[in-house]
Amino acid sequence: MPLVARDYEGPECPRCHARLTADWLHSGTIICPDCNKSFEATAFKPPSRQIEVVSVAAALTPDGANACANHARNAAVTNCSRCGLFICSLCNMDIGTGPYCPSCFDRLRAENALQPAATRFRDYASMARTAMIAGLFFSFMFLGIPFGAVSLFYGRKAFKQLREEGRSVTGLVIILIVAALEIVGGVAMIAVMIGALTMMGKK
Repeated sequence: MPLVARDYEGPECPRCHARLTADWLHSGTIICPDCNKSFEATAFKPPSRQIEVVSVAAALTPDGANACANHARNAAVTNCSRCGLFICSLCNMDIGTGPYCPSCFDRLRAENALQPAATRFRDYASMARTAMIAGLFFSFMFLGIPFGAVSLFYGRKAFKQLREEGRSVTGLVIILIVAALEIVGGVAMIAVMIGALTMMGKK
């Protein structure tokens, strides 16, 4: 027996398919008022998308205006990066990878060919470790003090970052201790040198 596709009429209970009113729509465990069975749900509240659709008539210039390939009454604002069709604001499927028409966007998404927009991420723990190691190598040049200070600076940011991600901070604590010792050792070396120069001056 062939399956008959039903038109979407709104959220419903996955067990008895009873329609759910707005009062029952929330994230978490929901108990259906009809069958009294529970199920997990997630309520999505997408932000309203502000789109300015320009009609062809309003956008007419002495040179004319290109119409959207899918909406003849809307003026095209760009063209698809894949097929080149002119598309309006409603058809522009741009998630940071370039403009695509709905057809090309669905095809690329099905092929898993859409590369998400690059997200800049700074690993402060690695930056603190690098500064600490550099301080150890150049401690004889009294550069342990500035490198140790940089390591403590990034270590403070890394501590907050690791806590938010739920990762262990044990390694970071060791890095901070070594960085603090670099600063103390650098200050001690400078004090010893000043003391030695003072003694030599008195002689």
